Amino acid sequence: TVSNLPADFTFSFNVVAVTGRGRGNASNELQVNTLVGYPESPVAPNTGVDTPKTTSTLTLTLTKPSNKNGAIGSVLLFVAQLTGNQVASEVDFANAVAMPYSEESRTGTLIYVAAQFDYDNFPTTFVLGDDMMYGGYRNQPLIAGTRYAYALR
Repeated sequence: TVSNLPADFTFSFNVVAVTGRGRGNASNELQVNTLVGYPESPVAPNTGVDTPKTTSTLTLTLTKPSNKNGAIGSVLLFVAQLTGNQVASEVDFANAVAMPYSEESRTGTLIYVAAQFDYDNFPTTFVLGDDMMYGGYRNQPLIAGTRYAYALR
């Protein structure tokens, strides 16, 4: 048994018998592809991080998700506007549909995608609310005095 191989790779194996008289011939080559698993949940803010009341932007520190279970093409940054005494843990980011702010505001839902990051160019810091486009999503300016939650998925 060979263990701890990385996901989504092809490995080639041969078997050779070795005795006191020397090495035998190698077996036919066997190629094996390791399986791709589900990506691990990103490190916080996966379950949502509650922000303080904001101005129009907020600088986030992000942790790149692990790709040990297979390749990750991109990561979405979801944002939710919190209302009343709502806290980040009450936001259902796991089932949120990836829609830009303009579509979300029309549906009355307060969860939207602010950015899509290419995995290979994942940022360690990000200015939430800078009104720039990231991966086809507008990073909508934040409403001053409002609390937000955010999550990576």
